[in-house]
Amino acid sequence: MAEVNAAFRALHTAVDVFIDAAADRYGINRNDQRCLELLDRQGPMTAGELAGAAGLSAAAVTKVVDRLTRAGYVRRTRPAKDRRQVVITTTPAEQRLAREVFGPLIGDGLRLLSELSEDELRTLLGVLRRAAALNTMHADRVRGAPPPG
Repeated sequence: MAEVNAAFRALHTAVDVFIDAAADRYGINRNDQRCLELLDRQGPMTAGELAGAAGLSAAAVTKVVDRLTRAGYVRRTRPAKDRRQVVITTTPAEQRLAREVFGPLIGDGLRLLSELSEDELRTLLGVLRRAAALNTMHADRVRGAPPPG
C-alpha cells in the first residue's frame, strides 16, 4: 500500500512539474493554464461554467479570461441561439500550441495505455475516477476549513 501511495504522490508531482512547464511555455500562470485545459477538454463554456469547473470565483475567472484573451488564447463569442450569453472558446493559435505542448505527451500516454488489457483499463479507469473525486472532495474540505492559528 505504501508503495502505491508513493507512486500516486510521485505522479502528482510529475504532473505538477509538467503543468508548470506548459504554463511557462504559454507565458501564463497556473490558474490560466487550468482554465485552458478545461476549455480544451470540455469545449466552449460560459464564464460561470468555467468558474465552477476550475473551482474559481466569477471575478477570478473574468480576470483569467481577460488575460487569456489578451494573450490570444481564447475569445468571447455570442451564440446565435442566445445573443445574451457569452461563451469562451479557444483560438486556433491556442489549439496549435496545445498540440505542440500536449500532443507528444498524449501520444506517449496512449501508447502506454495500449499495453494494458481491457480489464486493466477498466480497473485503472475506476481508480482514476475515484481518485479525482477524492481530490475534489478534499479540496472542498480544505477550502471550507478555517485558517490555522
